Amino acid sequence: MSKMNVDDFDTYVTSKGFSFYKQTDETNIQSVEYALNLESSTLRAEKFITLFQRYFESRFNLNYQTLDKKEYLNIKNQLKALGFIFKDQFVFKKVDGSEKNVFEYRKGKAKILIFAGDKSFEINYEVNY
Repeated sequence: MSKMNVDDFDTYVTSKGFSFYKQTDETNIQSVEYALNLESSTLRAEKFITLFQRYFESRFNLNYQTLDKKEYLNIKNQLKALGFIFKDQFVFKKVDGSEKNVFEYRKGKAKILIFAGDKSFEINYEVNY
């Protein structure tokens, strides 16, 4: 999915039940974000997926967020089955003081960071030049 153009990405994620959420266009970041079952009053959703057309020095970048712990564990197991190798672990502290446990996996030029919180999980895939 990270190699898709915006039109193909929209078609794919919309067919999976996601709806357009927002677009970002800044100096170093250009992206489109979609949400699954978005509650408009709270802006919370079951899942978010973001395709980055530009993300600093990354060639390809895709971000996925879920509240489903089983799905998070399945993704971690799939990464290992696909040959991604665990490289590092660290704690990411957000501005609000909350922390997420971060796991880094690599395979060739691809890097995956998994942010595990107490209620949400985020998977970031990037390939650098």
